[in-house]
Amino acid sequence: MRHRRRAPALGFVLSIAVSFSGCASSPEATTQAADQKTYGARMAQRGFWREALFRFERAARLAPDDPEILNNLAVACEATGETARALAAYKKALELRPDDSRIKRNYARFAEYYTSLQRASGPTTTPK
Repeated sequence: MRHRRRAPALGFVLSIAVSFSGCASSPEATTQAADQKTYGARMAQRGFWREALFRFERAARLAPDDPEILNNLAVACEATGETARALAAYKKALELRPDDSRIKRNYARFAEYYTSLQRASGPTTTPK
């Protein structure tokens, strides 16, 4: 049985600004990634987490080094119960932008949740 978790308050979670750090390979890819990110955020705000996840995955393929997209992808993975993918996305987002308070806050909440989930299911590694 998959454990599903309700996503934390969207105000702390999603970064819906459409600014990019120039990570996409072309202006067209940047625009497409921004569109996917914006649409994904709208879907997340409505609680359509599978659709949000799909959109953030598409955005991440277009702009794989955009920490905002990776943060949103992590949140959507978390909301759909894909904790291993959430952990990987948070780690990459933090590598790319280690001082981003939003990403750090989201990751801290996730780490707390992930740790409690691991305690409930038995000993495993915890995120660092």
